[in-house]
Amino acid sequence: MSYILDIKSLVDSALAELDEMKAAGKVQNNPVSEESFLCRWVAQAMKKQRFGNSVAKEMTGWVQQGRSHGKNANLKGQMQHIAKAYHTVFPEGDEHAPITRAHFDALVETLAAEDWMIHTEYEINRKVRVISDGQHSFAVCSSAIAKSFNEQGELVKPLSLYVRGPEPWFLDAVLEKGMLLTKVTDYKSIVKYHGEYVLWPSNKADRLAILPPSLKP
Repeated sequence: MSYILDIKSLVDSALAELDEMKAAGKVQNNPVSEESFLCRWVAQAMKKQRFGNSVAKEMTGWVQQGRSHGKNANLKGQMQHIAKAYHTVFPEGDEHAPITRAHFDALVETLAAEDWMIHTEYEINRKVRVISDGQHSFAVCSSAIAKSFNEQGELVKPLSLYVRGPEPWFLDAVLEKGMLLTKVTDYKSIVKYHGEYVLWPSNKADRLAILPPSLKP
């Protein structure tokens, strides 16, 4: 199975079984009881190897959060956000239309319209610094763009995007173009002071996407 199918199955199963237990009166309808149930549920699912190794990182993190933070771990909220995002972008299994150069160019146009500084015409093969005097900026290696899109204009290789700007707004701008991103780093990328994000062919990343705020339940 793909990561997408694994993560959808994981959060869907956890939330469905939580609802079943609440309906049966075995779990009370309050944050303390819900978070406690979900922490135990994930730990048991790991022990029984119910889900693929691709989601082991998320499961381990949730158990640690649940044990450390109790009702403040917000496991339910995290799972609901993941479910909403992945079912919105992948309504049928893990199928998604190709990401194209047109999607990428439309994002660039949106950023430029918001007065972002755009750098897509140069190669980025060493540590570089973008001087923008505080202006939001977006940089992508020109040779990486050429290699990542095929002759039909479809994205066929993961493409790194370097970003300095408000992440919530940027993620929603990306989503509006039908795309999701994963994150490599918040700050220390090859482009100084920029975070590194990755755009994947057909949005089929092998790890959890950065979830757009607009898809938070």
